[in-house]
Amino acid sequence: MSQGRTKTPEPLPKTLPGVVCAQRVRCGKPGCHCANGQGHLAFYRFWREGGRLRKRYVRRADLAAVRTACAARQRERQELADSWRKWRNLVAVVREVSV
Repeated sequence: MSQGRTKTPEPLPKTLPGVVCAQRVRCGKPGCHCANGQGHLAFYRFWREGGRLRKRYVRRADLAAVRTACAARQRERQELADSWRKWRNLVAVVREVSV
């Protein structure tokens, strides 16, 4: 049995770190319009991992799903930050009352 790649890609996770941005790229074909003028529009997901900026190409078919997953991650992180802020405020009030 061979262990080659499967035809069906793995499903995207529900949340992804980073943000999706559009960039102009050149395909490298000498006769293409992008060699002389504007490049082709391509979409990439950018995120930080271990202090380094990472970049991965996003297919147009997956663009909406990846953007949704990135937005969900951003919402989760914002909600977590808000919860910690409320917790710190509550702890400060309890300390004031206790003293």
